[in-house]
Amino acid sequence: MSGSCIAIFRRSYATKTKLTTIFNEDVRQMILREEIKARKHPGRCSINAKPLPDDLISAVLKTIKAGGQLKNVMSDGQLLLNYLYSRHSPTEQNELMEKKQQNRVELEKKCRLKFGVSDYSENMSEEQQIKFERFINNRVERLVAQRTYNWKPIDYNNKHVCHQYLLSRIAPEYNVIKTLFSDLQQRDPNFAPESLFDFGSGIGTVTLNAKDFWGKSLKEYYCVDTSSTMNDLAKLILQEGNPNNEDILPKGLFYRQFLPASPKLKFDLVVSAYTMFELPDIKTRFETLLNLWNKTKKYIVLVEMGTRAGFNLINEARDLLLEISSQNSTKSHVFSPCPHEHSCPRYDTDDTPCNFEVSYFSPNIAQQSVLKREHFSYVIIKKG
Repeated sequence: MSGSCIAIFRRSYATKTKLTTIFNEDVRQMILREEIKARKHPGRCSINAKPLPDDLISAVLKTIKAGGQLKNVMSDGQLLLNYLYSRHSPTEQNELMEKKQQNRVELEKKCRLKFGVSDYSENMSEEQQIKFERFINNRVERLVAQRTYNWKPIDYNNKHVCHQYLLSRIAPEYNVIKTLFSDLQQRDPNFAPESLFDFGSGIGTVTLNAKDFWGKSLKEYYCVDTSSTMNDLAKLILQEGNPNNEDILPKGLFYRQFLPASPKLKFDLVVSAYTMFELPDIKTRFETLLNLWNKTKKYIVLVEMGTRAGFNLINEARDLLLEISSQNSTKSHVFSPCPHEHSCPRYDTDDTPCNFEVSYFSPNIAQQSVLKREHFSYVIIKKG
């Protein structure tokens, strides 16, 4: 996707269309007749919180204990979790330049007020002007650094970081994916995927759930993660913590570090879970989404944390895929959670994220298992 196409899309994406939300009349009447309670309306999808499967908890413990640093992983894992919840997408270069210009104007205005002149450099020698310009530039750089989110990629090639992520994220991510797949199966019971593509496969929660939901029909699990350490970790979890358990791995399981080169490869189910924050800029995100969309045969599932930043990424991806679909006349529609293809009416009124909640039990490792809640934002788009 060219830079000009991205710029055009971003302008249209930033333009909010006023929409009117209309309550489904049948559901409204059912609530008025007290046939159902509002919090249990038909559009609600939820799964009762259950502990992680015993074999999964055992695999996690075996894997982390093999490293001999369980206590450190637990304490550092909480720090990583806090960082993940506070994360924002990278600042774009054009936004950075705008901030620099704004801060420069602000500093120059202060200088004019301080010296009481229209041009603070009018009484300076050439050498003084050069020094003063250097001073302004340095101040601008410092101000921008202080006021701009400093995005950095997480080093998932570090084994200790991978263990932190595994311990802190296995339960919420497993239950979020389980909820989404349950909704998909419930609403489309005839869907029996033969191929799965998991982009940013991480600790393997997509494969774990896909195996449970569609293990009988799935013939190929294609997992892509740039970190070979994370790929090894995900495989070890599927092996229940024992690297010799090759026979219990699902058939057709592949781990790769890069997207497949062939544009002809297509998959019934494409998933990108908790991955978009790792991409360095909007151009890379759009190119990746286009690649994933071209590999989608039936459904694409995108999910991120239910923070404002996470929802922004999901909303951005949703609008992009729908725009691409309309341009090339590909029949597609939002399967879930939206009942429409218009701009998000909730985002139209304010910046409150459209997110959902899932309950889960934290792994019972050093203390009693605790009931927790995870917020997530997602979209499922169906082709055809």
